[in-house]
Amino acid sequence: MKKLLWVLVPLCALFFCDPGWAELSSKEKSALKSAYKTIQGKRKGPFTINTCTCKNGKLAAVADKNMRIRPNPCRELEKSGQLFCSAYRNKFGKILAQNGVYVGNIFSNEVFLWDENPDHHRLVKGFILEKYYMETHPESKLTMSRAYGGISGTEFEVKYAPIFFAKYYALADWKDFNDIRNLSLVMYRNYKPFKPVKDLVHNRLSPGLVPLIEDFQKKHPQDRKNAGKYERLVKMIRSLTYVDQSQLKGYLSDISDPGIRDRVKNILNIPKNAPLRLLHDLANLVVASRETVAAKEIKPEEAVNLINLNVSANLLILMTTNRLMELNRDWTVRELIGILKDTLAGSYGAGLMSHREYETGILALNKLLNNQNLTLGNANRTLNRAGLAVEWAQASIRTAFSEVWEPWVYLFPAVQRINDDIIRSSPLMAYANIVKSLRGLLLSKLDLKHHILGKTYVEGVRALNPGLALGPLAFFHEKERYTRDNILALTTTNAELEPVSGIITKDEGNVVSHVQLLARALGVPNAVFLDALYRRLPAVKGKPLFYAVTPVGRIILKEASKMDSVDKLILSEYEKNIKRTSDAEIKGQSSKLAIDAERLNLKETRVLGLDDLRRKDSGSVCGPKAAFLGELKHHFPENVASGVVIPFGIYQAHFQKATVVLPKNLKNKGIATEGEPLNQFVRRTYDTFFNRLLKDPKMSSTQLAQWIRPRLEVIRYSIDKIDLDPSFVKALREEIAEQGIFVGPGKERLRGVFVRSDTNVEDMPNFNGAGLNLTIFNLMAFQDVLEGVKRVWASPFTYRSFSWRQTVISDPNLVFPSIVVLESVPSEKSGVLITADVDTGDTAKMTIATAEGVGGTVDGSPAETLLYSPEETVLLNQFKSPTRRMLVLEGKGGSQMVPATGDERVLTEQELSVLVAAAEKIKQEFTPEKGVNGDPLPWDIEYGFKGGKLYLFQTRPFVGNSDLRNLPALATLDKGVKEKAGQPFSLDEKVKWAP
Repeated sequence: MKKLLWVLVPLCALFFCDPGWAELSSKEKSALKSAYKTIQGKRKGPFTINTCTCKNGKLAAVADKNMRIRPNPCRELEKSGQLFCSAYRNKFGKILAQNGVYVGNIFSNEVFLWDENPDHHRLVKGFILEKYYMETHPESKLTMSRAYGGISGTEFEVKYAPIFFAKYYALADWKDFNDIRNLSLVMYRNYKPFKPVKDLVHNRLSPGLVPLIEDFQKKHPQDRKNAGKYERLVKMIRSLTYVDQSQLKGYLSDISDPGIRDRVKNILNIPKNAPLRLLHDLANLVVASRETVAAKEIKPEEAVNLINLNVSANLLILMTTNRLMELNRDWTVRELIGILKDTLAGSYGAGLMSHREYETGILALNKLLNNQNLTLGNANRTLNRAGLAVEWAQASIRTAFSEVWEPWVYLFPAVQRINDDIIRSSPLMAYANIVKSLRGLLLSKLDLKHHILGKTYVEGVRALNPGLALGPLAFFHEKERYTRDNILALTTTNAELEPVSGIITKDEGNVVSHVQLLARALGVPNAVFLDALYRRLPAVKGKPLFYAVTPVGRIILKEASKMDSVDKLILSEYEKNIKRTSDAEIKGQSSKLAIDAERLNLKETRVLGLDDLRRKDSGSVCGPKAAFLGELKHHFPENVASGVVIPFGIYQAHFQKATVVLPKNLKNKGIATEGEPLNQFVRRTYDTFFNRLLKDPKMSSTQLAQWIRPRLEVIRYSIDKIDLDPSFVKALREEIAEQGIFVGPGKERLRGVFVRSDTNVEDMPNFNGAGLNLTIFNLMAFQDVLEGVKRVWASPFTYRSFSWRQTVISDPNLVFPSIVVLESVPSEKSGVLITADVDTGDTAKMTIATAEGVGGTVDGSPAETLLYSPEETVLLNQFKSPTRRMLVLEGKGGSQMVPATGDERVLTEQELSVLVAAAEKIKQEFTPEKGVNGDPLPWDIEYGFKGGKLYLFQTRPFVGNSDLRNLPALATLDKGVKEKAGQPFSLDEKVKWAP
C-alpha cells in the first residue's frame, strides 16, 4: 500500500469541497442492488465490449461480428489514428456511478472523458475503493472481470495514469504494501492457523518476517491451498523492505525547489548506522514536500514527482521505525518522544492530518520534553492529548470518503476496513505503538487499566462520563427498538436518543452535544470505543452486561454472568446510594426534582418582549431560555436578536379549555373518551402510570412504554387541534410587529423566526433537559408561527421527552411550557462554550465547541473543540465535515446543507477573543447556580457569528452529576489512582517499545 499513503494527499484538499452523503433512500438502494446483481451475472461484469478510442473521438470495435480481431480498428473503421484500446463501463456500471459507486475504472478512459465527468472527486475515490476491494477480494466479479483480454492494456494505463493524476495533482497506484497485506489476508482465509503471521504482516512489515514465514511453511505442510503463495509473499516482502535512502536519488533531477533538493542530498549522505538521524531528516523532508505541493505554486507534473518522493520517503520512515523497533532494547521515554515527533511529521506528510493538528501534536510532545516538574498525572494527560492524533487521522479518512461512503459500504461492506489499513500503512502505526507503550508504563504506575470483555487495555477506549449500568447490549438502528434498560452502542452520537442505562459510541461527536450533556446530568455511563474494540461488541449483543465508567476514567465492561464478588458488591453499593421515590425498577437521576408550585405565575397571560423579562422570571412566568435571554438582552443589548415570549399562563389558559380529540388510529381503543376535558385525561393517565404501573414489579420497561406511548399520542394530537384564542393571536401579532420582525405590509411575512420550547423543567442545578423539546427552524410566515405554537406546546408529551424527564420530576403535572419566538440569525458558525474544562471541572479554563453553519454542535455533529485558558488555547478536535447547515431567509425558510468552507479554523482569533470576553462578563455579572453539592456551576453558553459579529442565543448552568464523583462504589474502582497521579515522573525511565 505504498501509494495508499499519498492517496490521501489530494483528498485532503477535498475534505470540504463536496456535500457529504445523505442516507440512501430505498429507491437508491434498489437501483444499486439491481445494477450490481446484473453486473455479477454478466461475463464481463461492468464492462462493454472491447473498443479502441480513435483520435477523431470515435470508438471502433476491436472485433467484428464474427469475432475476428481487427489489427488496427481505428484505421480500418474510422480512417483515424488510435489513442488507446479498452472496454468502457456498460450501462449498469454507469448506474452505479450515477449513485456514487464508480467501478470499472480505467485511467485512459477517464482522461479521455475528463470533461464529461461531473465529479472527479467521487471518481478518484472510486478508483481507490474499487482497487482496495479487488485486492482484498480476488475472486469477486469486479476482480475476475479484469482478467479478460483487452479490458485495458498495461501500456495504456502506464501512459495515462500520470496524465490523470497530473490533472488531479496526485497518484493512486496502490502497489506494494496493499498487495502484501491483502495476499496475507487471502492466505488466512484459506488456512486459519496462518492468523498470527497475518497479524504480523498487517501490523509490522519488516525483513524479520521472512524467516518467520519460512518456518511457518515448514511446520504446516498440510496447508495445500496456499502452495506457491508463501514464496510469492516472501519475495514481495524482501523486495519492499530491503530499501534504503539511495532510492530517493532518482527524484532529484525533477525537483526545482532548492530547499527540498538539499534535504534529499543530505539524506543520501546519512550513514546506514544512523537510523535516528535518518528518521528525523526524512520527517522534515515529507513535511516540506507536502507543504510545497499544498502551496500550488509548482507545475502539476512537478507536484506529481514530489508526491512520489513523499511516498518513497514515508515508506523509508515506516521501514526505519520497524528497524528501530526490532532492535529489542530498552528506550528512554525521552528517546521515544523524539521518535513520536518524527512519526507525527511523517503522518502529516502523508496527508493524514491538517497542519493545525500537526502543530497541536508537536506542542503536546514538546510540553512533555520541557516540563521540569513532570508528574505521572500530567504526563498521562499530556500523552492522552498527543494520542488524539490517531483519532484525527481516522476522522480525516472518514471525511475524505464521506460523500461516497454510504453507497460503497451498502454494496461492499468490506471496504470499511480501509480506514485501519491506511493507518497501518503510515508512520502513524509506529506513533500509535509508541503512545501505547508509554501509556502502558504510565498507567501501570497509576494502576489505571481498562477491562473490556475479558481483556485488559490501556488504549482504544476513552471515558466520557462516569456511571454504572447493568443491562443487555443493544445497537442503535433506525428500525430497532431499545428500552431504558439497554446499554446502547452506536457508531455516532445521535441527537434523537431515547433514555438508556449506558452509552458506548464509536465516535463521541462533540463533548457538548445534547446527548453528552444529558448523559452527564443523568449519570449514564458513557465511553468511546475505537474501531478495534467496537468490533468486539456484536459478539455480546443482547447479553446482560456490567458496565462501569469511574470518575478517574477507568472503564469496565463484562458479561453479567462473569461478575465477581467485587463487582456485585460495587453494584449493590451503587444502587443503595441512589435515592428513589419508589421501589420501581427505573434507572435515572440519583434524586427527584421538586418543582416549587408556589412560584408558578399562571396569571400572566400577556405576550412579552425579551426586555420585559429577567432571570428571576425563570420558573415563574416562563422557562429559563426566555428568562436568561431577557438577562442577556439587558447585559448585551447589541448581541441578542429580537424576540417575544409566550408565558406559561397562555399555555395553561388554552390547556384548561382543551378537550380530548382522538386520532383515527386510536379511536375505539378504550384509551380515552372523545370530548372529555384534556386536563382530566392527563391527570388520570399520570396517576395510573406513576402511582400504579411504575410500582408494579411485574411491569417491564417495554410494557411501560407500550402503555404510555398511545396515551401521549392522544395528548399531542389533542393539543394540536386546539383553537387558538383570537385575543392571543392579535396580541402575538402586535408584539412581533413591535419587535420589528415583520417585513412588508399586512403583518404576515417575517424576517424569519425560531419557535423554541421553554419548559420549567430544564436548565436546573441538577438537570439540564438539553434537547428534549422542540425547536422549529426559521419560519417565514405568521400563520406558520401559530401552527408552530401548538406543536411546541405538544412537544413535552413526546415519548422521548417524557421518558427522559419522568425519572427526575416529583410531580409531572407541574410541567409547563412557555415559548420563545426569536428572530433568525443566519449564523456562519455557531457553537457552545462551557466556562470550565468539562473533563476536570477546572473553571480557569473554557471548553469551546464550534461548527460551521447553524446549530452546529448541539446535535452531536463534529466540531472544532478548543480548551482555552489565558496561557494557551489547545486544539482538541478540528471541524471536519464536508457540509454545513445554513438558514434560507426567503420562500418557505427552513435550512439547507451546503458545502463547508474547507478552512482549518472555524473561529478566527478575533472571534475567539470576543467570545471569551463575553463569557468572562457572564461569569462576573451573573450569579452562578449552585450544584447539588453546593459548589457554583459553570455556564453553558450557545452562540453564533455572522459577519464577525457575536450573537448570544442562550445561557444556562452547565450540569454535571457531582453525585457520581462522590459515590463510594465508583470511588472504590479508582482507589489509589489520585494519590499516585502526583508522584514525579522522569523522562529517563526505561520502557520497551512493543508492537
